[in-house]
Amino acid sequence: MIVDFKILPEDSRVWVYQSDRDFTQVETEIIEDKTSQFLDNWKAHGNDLQASYLIKDKRFLIIAVNEKFNPIGGCSIDYSLQLVNDISSTINLDLLDRLTVNYRSENVIKSVNLRDLKNKIKSRTFSSETVIFNTTIKTKKDLITDFEIKLRSSWLSKFI
Repeated sequence: MIVDFKILPEDSRVWVYQSDRDFTQVETEIIEDKTSQFLDNWKAHGNDLQASYLIKDKRFLIIAVNEKFNPIGGCSIDYSLQLVNDISSTINLDLLDRLTVNYRSENVIKSVNLRDLKNKIKSRTFSSETVIFNTTIKTKKDLITDFEIKLRSSWLSKFI
């Protein structure tokens, strides 16, 4: 069952799916429609899941589940990946690309692939202070506190 994102507890589990560009209005509507329909009927072992989603910064689809309401299982997570694959093919945009890194540059969100990021770090175009979006967060609290972090605080710091 879908609920308002704001009422989910901070320890709710989250998954972040990203784009390498902003969603258009039409794409946003498709994402909202497909995600709402899916979450409204999402179950784990026959039990309703208390879930929600958020489209953040026109670039990120964040799905959240309150595991205290009902725990989620592997099959249910697989179904959510089918949803994201369906959305990706419908809007022709890969939301599962983990080799894309989104970052802030003068208050604008930009993206770079991992190989180019390594080159930008070597050439000092990027610094340890560059703000990136941490798509490895696990909870709603992490979304609030650790979604935007400095490169030096991320797993990418090994390239500095």
